[in-house]
Amino acid sequence: MAGDGKLRAMRRPLRDWDLRPIWVGIAVMMLVALAAELVVLYGIIDDQRAIGTDLGFFQNVARRWLDTGVYYADYQLSGPYAVATDADNLYPPIALYLFVPFLVLPAILWWVIPLVLIAYVVYWCRPPAWALPVLAALVLYPKTPAVILYGGTDMWAIAFAAAGVRWGWPAVLVAFKPSVGFLAMVGIGNRGWWIGAAVLAVASLPFIGLWVDYPKVLLNSDTDIGRSWSNMPFLSLPIIAWLVSTRRDTPIRSWAARLVTGTRP
Repeated sequence: MAGDGKLRAMRRPLRDWDLRPIWVGIAVMMLVALAAELVVLYGIIDDQRAIGTDLGFFQNVARRWLDTGVYYADYQLSGPYAVATDADNLYPPIALYLFVPFLVLPAILWWVIPLVLIAYVVYWCRPPAWALPVLAALVLYPKTPAVILYGGTDMWAIAFAAAGVRWGWPAVLVAFKPSVGFLAMVGIGNRGWWIGAAVLAVASLPFIGLWVDYPKVLLNSDTDIGRSWSNMPFLSLPIIAWLVSTRRDTPIRSWAARLVTGTRP
């Protein structure tokens, strides 16, 4: 009977594909809200002439090092000091490999490269529809748009971690920002990760003198390592994308499977 068929259809439990338009719609609305938030924040930060000020600081650090050989200020090495934003350099020497190229590269690439890489890896992870609002919420987190507009290095740390989810070895590059260095562990079970770590260690050798200074710079400062953790939602984006991924061939997933079961997935 046609009536019985309709009744059975009404009783059929909702499946994921039934809710897909709803999940996608919620995610889209959240991204529209993010766009609006970016526009409002851009106006406020632009009035302060502060768009991209973090990038300007990193360029100044790189230029000073090239011109004078000075990477850390004398007062950072001589005794206790209060850290001032965009004035005191707390990055390890290997950060120069990121900062120096942007003395000649177009500034726009400081944003385009990491943001496109993050977006690509999230897409590559093929998150299920129900997870899209969750991922959108991580980006909508209030501090995230500000980090992007100021040009903070969190973008690059997340991009390197995302690349680690995709290829394994690039995660070692997160080491340029020790406060979120735990993200460098992404893909540690991948052979390429260890090769990348070895290459990074060799690349650090020209900065031996600066590496000797680096612990002094940190110990003399009043910096709080937890400051970067205040943007944890954005920092966790590639990890969450991996955790909900419908793929089974991510390097980190293969490593986790071997760790738990002793076999390949």
